Amino acid sequence: MGTTSNDSLFNVYRSEWKFYINKAEYYYLRDILKNIMTLDPNMGERGEYYIRSLYFDSADNIDYTTKVMGLERRKKIRLRIYGCDDRKVKLEVKNRYNSYMLKESLVITKEDAQEIIKGNFDVLMKYDKPVAMKVKNIMETGYYTPKVIVDYEREAFIYPEHNVRVTFDKNVRAITSDELFSDELGAVPLVRDPVTILEVKYDQMLPEYIRDAISSAGLLKSSISKYCMAREMLG
Repeated sequence: MGTTSNDSLFNVYRSEWKFYINKAEYYYLRDILKNIMTLDPNMGERGEYYIRSLYFDSADNIDYTTKVMGLERRKKIRLRIYGCDDRKVKLEVKNRYNSYMLKESLVITKEDAQEIIKGNFDVLMKYDKPVAMKVKNIMETGYYTPKVIVDYEREAFIYPEHNVRVTFDKNVRAITSDELFSDELGAVPLVRDPVTILEVKYDQMLPEYIRDAISSAGLLKSSISKYCMAREMLG
């Protein structure tokens, strides 16, 4: 899944649900969603796409701590790619306000991502976008450094009205590393098969028939953070 030059900045206010599901629940929901939603075109012939995120945190691990404490206002900062040979990288701040999420995203070059990993946040000054300065200030004042990499494969369904996305994240794994572009990382599983992470994201409202489809599986919402899972497992 690539990025385009006109993706330089976008803000999205979203509601977000997360669930752990087993293999039977996955097949049940996938069969229903195929009939009421559209496959994400980014998946291509493989039927899924690859995601890698490198998470940063402060010297006192403020982002990890606020999540573990369950505070209503919290954030995460990450670099995200969709293939180890990507030349463009998404720099993202995922802000949480109660049950709502605001994701601020900026597309930067691979070279600038590598500088940020080294701690050179000045490269963000070349991007004339508010999120660039926001990230620079947060990372400098909090002494942010890379913490963990999380990899997984994603199967996604979309519905344009209210910007609905339903995703299945599979083979979720992590490693303590800052080698964002390495294809030889020995990541360890965070979620053992046959468990998959289901995420439901939407703007304003979720169409009733999609809500009914998800509810029909009898799932329980979970407070899932791949970043925190990785920190807890890897130390």
